[in-house]
Amino acid sequence: MKKILFSGLLLSSLNLFSQYGVLDSTFGTGGKVITSINSGSDKAYSVALQADGKILVAGMTINSLTGQDFLCLRYNIDGSLDTTFGTNGIFTNDFQTGSDDAVYSLALQSDGKIVLAGYSDDGNNKNAAILRLTSNGTIDTTFGTAGKVLTDFISGKADEIKVVKLHPLTGAVIVGGTSATSTTQSQAVIARYTSNGALDTTFNTTGVYALPHNTGSGTFYYVIEDLVVKPNGKISAVGWINQQGLQWSANHMAYRLNNNGSLDSSFSSDGVITVNGAFNADDKSFSMILNPDDSFLFSGGGNLTSTKYDYFMGLYNAAGTSAVGKASFDYGTLINDIAYGMGADSTGKIVMAGSSVSSTTSSTFGISRVNADYTVDNTFGTAGKVTTTFGSNTTNEAFDMVIQPDDKIIAVGYSGNDIAIARYTGGVLSTNEANILTSSGKIYPNPVKTIINISPEFTKKDNNFTIYSIDGKLILKGKVQDNSINVESLLKGTYLIIFTDQQPIKFIKA
Repeated sequence: MKKILFSGLLLSSLNLFSQYGVLDSTFGTGGKVITSINSGSDKAYSVALQADGKILVAGMTINSLTGQDFLCLRYNIDGSLDTTFGTNGIFTNDFQTGSDDAVYSLALQSDGKIVLAGYSDDGNNKNAAILRLTSNGTIDTTFGTAGKVLTDFISGKADEIKVVKLHPLTGAVIVGGTSATSTTQSQAVIARYTSNGALDTTFNTTGVYALPHNTGSGTFYYVIEDLVVKPNGKISAVGWINQQGLQWSANHMAYRLNNNGSLDSSFSSDGVITVNGAFNADDKSFSMILNPDDSFLFSGGGNLTSTKYDYFMGLYNAAGTSAVGKASFDYGTLINDIAYGMGADSTGKIVMAGSSVSSTTSSTFGISRVNADYTVDNTFGTAGKVTTTFGSNTTNEAFDMVIQPDDKIIAVGYSGNDIAIARYTGGVLSTNEANILTSSGKIYPNPVKTIINISPEFTKKDNNFTIYSIDGKLILKGKVQDNSINVESLLKGTYLIIFTDQQPIKFIKA
């Protein structure tokens, strides 16, 4: 009977701790943070993590006086605003007098400076816009002109930067986006700037490359949504092309450029690959991960079985000669699901974050995770999926994500008219999470390297203990001495410790 009872407790404990993707109660209020900047709409489009764990978020806010403005916020690890940044944790800027402005992407320099990129529209022309902040959230006037750079990628066209990345060695600023003639016709663009904000004329002679595009019957809209730059200067990028006026006509696209800004002919013979979906579907890539062998994952939305979007992840081989579907997630019948952000955790598991939209007035954050072999990670949420709403708001969308070193997942976007952030458990528990309380006692430190201390409440009946691996194998047993146990001999990993008549407690051997 005791054996059966123990097995049940152990199984219960394993089930309790094996499910990841729950909201992290140590962050904000129940794992969520809502920030309202102005009475108008506020949205977060990009997120980055500082080395000290602080969280940078960028997007746009609507001010009744200045219109739509650049926005950047910094949060502490617990989700509170960092009042040492900007004004009480918030930086806003009207890029040009009364212009409509938005940050779509941010990049963090090694010296703590922050590069914000998007667009600025003064009513006459929409131009690509870049602004650099110091580490304390003030404009860095050493960059561009008084801290700002405006670029007309193609004369007379409306220009937007969708992604900004930094060269890891030179500090060069590389951006991708689009330059549009109208709402139905545009060219994809990649540009490179020096570290001080000047266009780098060693890149395609002008610093700007408007990528090849189709002409002729129909109109075509091209967008770069994400890119990665290698130390050798080669740039891999993903995005999409949409032939306007045709139903379900968008395709995934990928590019590879050489350091000098020319298309890399070793990739797909001409530097460009276009991938159609399952049945002439509507497919768009928004994020990528470059692998060490130069193959790369791409994710976004795709029509897999019907005329609606589902999360989709695929893999281009290094040569750009094939694209293989690796995973998809459907959040529900007739629901449009699009993954905007993607990242890999410390174990190689891949997370996609985006939106699950059932109507123009109903949507949720959507987070999905697959294993390193691209199978669905059923330890995450329900069948690998998690949805999140904020309060009574019916419109909630996530546009970007980042994974902390402890594998917690931060997703950012908006809820109603406010900035919305959620943090989810990943694969490694923090000290606070792992110090599981039983009655009034606890074990500490947790994670532990050598000696784990035991609160006396655990040994009131006797001082026996047993330690099991997370899959239930007996690893160590003995008696608690001086309210401590030496676990130095254990391999790094997760274990369960059991004291007489107590529930199993999880701890991590670091």
